[in-house]
Amino acid sequence: MLLIFFATPGFVAMLTDPKERAKPLFESMGLGLMYKIGQEAIAFLIPTLIVIGLIAALFLLRDKAFENRRLWNARAARRDMPRILGIFVAGALAMLGAAWALATYTDIMSFTTGDGRTISAFLRLPREAPIILIFIAIGYPWFSCYPQEITHRAYFFHRYEPLMSTPWLIATNTLAFGWLHAPFWSIEALALTLPGGLLFAWTYHRTQSTLAVTIEHALYGWWAFFTGLGWFVFAGSIGT
Repeated sequence: MLLIFFATPGFVAMLTDPKERAKPLFESMGLGLMYKIGQEAIAFLIPTLIVIGLIAALFLLRDKAFENRRLWNARAARRDMPRILGIFVAGALAMLGAAWALATYTDIMSFTTGDGRTISAFLRLPREAPIILIFIAIGYPWFSCYPQEITHRAYFFHRYEPLMSTPWLIATNTLAFGWLHAPFWSIEALALTLPGGLLFAWTYHRTQSTLAVTIEHALYGWWAFFTGLGWFVFAGSIGT
């Protein structure tokens, strides 16, 4: 667990550090080429995430102790949907308010484009590129959320549930999900993903449905991109 869910994201974070503080260490050990290759490999983050999700799914399917229905379990997802949607309405309003406050009273939501213009991320996609939101709604749940929920919920809970009580399991899973975003080098990314991780862990524990938690993850993720908060967890912002 420490190797897969904590050491690996930490190692990737060393490669994505915008200040390249680990570069002298790699070069001193004669691993400068490895460091360079690792940095370039970050461009394949999403395909790598999908492959890891597939490997975890195959591992679970081959494990006779695992209930295969947990990788989908549409019945449990339908049953829990009113609760998921009810909490999402409150969470969406809170995220919108937070994004507005950050854009109004700080410069956190501002970034500089390649031509030197300063742009606010707040509601930028619905204002300027709503078509992108449609593509996110189609692809994001299956190419990002579902692989993450296989690894960080279905696999994590199956492997480590026997080792600890439910509160400790959920707390550890929340930290693991938040730490997955360490390569973004962003306090804002952690502020978004830690409460999200807690909610998703609780949903999976309640439903034993990867589909349910994928839908929930996708709702909050899509809304983050809608409000502009998605900039902090956008793969393209890694290393910046």
